[in-house]
Amino acid sequence: MRVSRSLTIKQMAMVAAVVLVFVFIFCTVLLFHLVQQNRYNTATQLESIARSVREPLSSAILKGDIPEAEAILASIKPAGVVSRADVVLPNQFQALRKSFIPERPVPVMVTRLFELPVQISLGVYSLERPANPQPIAYLVLQADSFRMYKFVMSTLSTLVTIYLLLSLILTVAISWCINRLILHPLRNIARELNAIPAQELVGHQLALPRLHQDDEIGMLVRSYNLNQQLLQRHYEEQNENAMRFPVSDCRTKPC
Repeated sequence: MRVSRSLTIKQMAMVAAVVLVFVFIFCTVLLFHLVQQNRYNTATQLESIARSVREPLSSAILKGDIPEAEAILASIKPAGVVSRADVVLPNQFQALRKSFIPERPVPVMVTRLFELPVQISLGVYSLERPANPQPIAYLVLQADSFRMYKFVMSTLSTLVTIYLLLSLILTVAISWCINRLILHPLRNIARELNAIPAQELVGHQLALPRLHQDDEIGMLVRSYNLNQQLLQRHYEEQNENAMRFPVSDCRTKPC
């Protein structure tokens, strides 16, 4: 007898499907974690830059010196992070704007999915420090969205490679373990049963696999051997009874 579909192929297909799903979930969670970590680092850099110019900017705003305020904004070192700096009054009026990096297009899906651009708003207070301080303006710094987009795509390409390699490695490793632990003993048992001569069917005994004395495969072999022993005993009893009490032919001889 031959099998039409090997159990090895079936279990490998199932293992591959499960591994692909779980590794995909893992890589997706890792992608969002890495992007969120990069967002946090970018926001920290923006806040550090904003704090470095907050006091001179506050002085310029209080004096109403717009050229000095513009010069302070222009002195910000973007370091490839800051794309735009705005000074917004408490009534949401945009007083000043300074662009450092030309805005480059980013796919809408990426901006929505990863909440781009990253920006912070830091209150600018009077230097006199009143009892109940209220911000006289807000310094809004916005990060370069295209820089974040490049980071997302670079991370995504790396994770896709990791996803494929990890899925392949896990599929091969798990399938190898299943083959060694389950399929090979079952295949050996099936081949042995398939090769039994007809005259040796009754009382045939299977060898107990070395690593399966205490599991289901061992229980299967022991149950088969016990059934064969009972069948052989019953067969021997029938032969013994037939030899001890032969059945006479009453059709040709008077009983």
